[in-house]
Amino acid sequence: MMDLDQLLQEAAKPVQVSDALMARILADAQRVQPVPRPFGQAKARGFWGSLSDMFGGTGVLAGLATVACAGIYLGAAQPTFISALLQTNSISLEQLDYMPSIDVLLEE
Repeated sequence: MMDLDQLLQEAAKPVQVSDALMARILADAQRVQPVPRPFGQAKARGFWGSLSDMFGGTGVLAGLATVACAGIYLGAAQPTFISALLQTNSISLEQLDYMPSIDVLLEE
């Protein structure tokens, strides 16, 4: 059996790749690269298509809309309803600090 050091030294040696294989790999990589498009140049997809492209796709835009709806709901809901929903009866709403400051972290 080979010694572990010898095995690692052999594994660290660079592998020789033929020029033809490297040319095929680079041509394949160039083929699958997306075609760059100048910023602001919209496809013929309309307003919603360009808006979803700006945010990174339709999945990201759908997630952003969902989070926005959840934030509006939680902002409009009564705090007593939220505390009842979360069943945090051990802390009263007067004890909660909605705008914490860094002073709490700086205290020793």
